[in-house]
Amino acid sequence: MGAVQAWPDGKKVAVKICVALESWTDGHWPVYAPMAAAWPLPGVECRHSMSWAEYGATTGVWRLLEVLDRHDMPATFGVSGLLAERHPEPVLAAHAAGHEIAAHSYAQDIIPGQLSAEAEAENIRRCTDILRQLTGSRPTGWLSPRATESQNTPALLAASGYRWSGDRSDRDLPYVAATSAGPLAYLMHSDFTDVRGVMAGPRAYRDIQADFLDYLLRQPTPGILNLTVHAHVGGRPLFADQFEQLLQQIALVRDDVWIATHHELAEHVLNTEKAAS
Repeated sequence: MGAVQAWPDGKKVAVKICVALESWTDGHWPVYAPMAAAWPLPGVECRHSMSWAEYGATTGVWRLLEVLDRHDMPATFGVSGLLAERHPEPVLAAHAAGHEIAAHSYAQDIIPGQLSAEAEAENIRRCTDILRQLTGSRPTGWLSPRATESQNTPALLAASGYRWSGDRSDRDLPYVAATSAGPLAYLMHSDFTDVRGVMAGPRAYRDIQADFLDYLLRQPTPGILNLTVHAHVGGRPLFADQFEQLLQQIALVRDDVWIATHHELAEHVLNTEKAAS
């Protein structure tokens, strides 16, 4: 199936903002955490890295919600089921503010590509049910940890009622994939997230995204800007400030961009594909 060729109202660039709100199961932590990455100690529980990851739910997400509210920009929050259990308040706050809540596996160390079909189906069901029971509405989109789907993921998601996945980056624009359980829109993952910018620094994240936006606006064909921040990384003061400066630049060209949630973008892609078939 083909990629969508135009955005609504003739907009030049679609901007999708994703805030990752993540948790790891007990005994696990992000390997890119400063201490874990700087000096890994095999067999030693890295409690500093665990607390570093917890910052997203205790502090970072609230700062990012304030930034998004100041600029009246919708985002998609990719939420671990475990985080929703441990910290329901920020998930409910994001939902109440009108942001999309997407499923992001039960935990960051539960990766679809490592699971059997049965275990993966259970992981999808578990995460879906947690978010549905918490917010009152079921998620329509899915992002796997490290964007690592299995060969079973597309059909399992479609069969579970999902409309989009963020696990592929094989094209510039979103597209619709056929699965044995129906169509699924693929919205490419960001090439440069704040996690990639941990070593490069917050200003590098801002400058790269701003340069890319300028490039897309100069192209004759539609483009898409993927802005991904993690609450435990991009929600820290300096990173959040650079993220906000980027949103300010986007606001200056708002007439030329379509700021959409992943759900809105996926429905546009699916409906365009359906109308063309």
